[in-house]
Amino acid sequence: MSKLATILGLILGSIILILSMIDYQQGRFISAFLNWQGLALVLGGTFAAIFINYPLNEVGCVFKGFSKVFTSEPATHGDVIETLVDLSYLSKQKGLLGVENQIDSIDDSFFRLSLTEMLTYQDRDILKQSLENRLINMRLRHLSCQEVYSNMASYAPAFGMMGTVMGLIIMMTSQVAGDGSPYDNGAAQDMLGSLLNGMGLALVTTFYGVMFSTLLFLPIAGKLKVLSEAEVLRNEIIIHGVLALKNSESTLLMKEQLMAYVNEKTKFKLESLR
Repeated sequence: MSKLATILGLILGSIILILSMIDYQQGRFISAFLNWQGLALVLGGTFAAIFINYPLNEVGCVFKGFSKVFTSEPATHGDVIETLVDLSYLSKQKGLLGVENQIDSIDDSFFRLSLTEMLTYQDRDILKQSLENRLINMRLRHLSCQEVYSNMASYAPAFGMMGTVMGLIIMMTSQVAGDGSPYDNGAAQDMLGSLLNGMGLALVTTFYGVMFSTLLFLPIAGKLKVLSEAEVLRNEIIIHGVLALKNSESTLLMKEQLMAYVNEKTKFKLESLR
């Protein structure tokens, strides 16, 4: 449902924005909201700042993160607990060799790696340290991508304000350079109308900056955080279960310990486990 919520939120936000850009008295769309120069300045400046701030290999997470919020669901925990309980029963019957035969059937890459290292390392403490280091590295990668979007959310309004200031400077200097006499009524009215029209266009860049920041960049950073926290919790469950397998703990004890990680609804679903 996370993907659907993201799409619905984007559609709803877009509809509200479009409806707010309509002059209902005259029944027309206000074309002043469409300014390709302002749009290019805000987006181009934001991405330029990101390129300056981060190395190229981290800039790639902008596209990966954008794709992830539309294609990924938060990691679930019930299935991994069920698999760990089944592996515990299997290890009691056939030993760790039986667990080894099941590794290739597991889709989760971190789960497979954890089981492989469980069979590789003899010392439990070394195994725990290795798995926790991998989890820390994964969390740091996720935080880095979240930080990129959070910085984009701060850069966009700044470039929007820059565009507004540039527009005002251009507008004022062009009026000063004009030939109209300030004592000419018609010229004064034309100058005032031109100033107001130019000011409206200049403010559009601030609108673009705030729009991209609040409707796109900040929500994406928040959704990436939600997805990351769910994946981290899933991997913590895996680490706990794998260490329990390594220690040959009783299946019932391991199950009860793993159930502490999940909510009541998931616990109820898992009550049917052996």
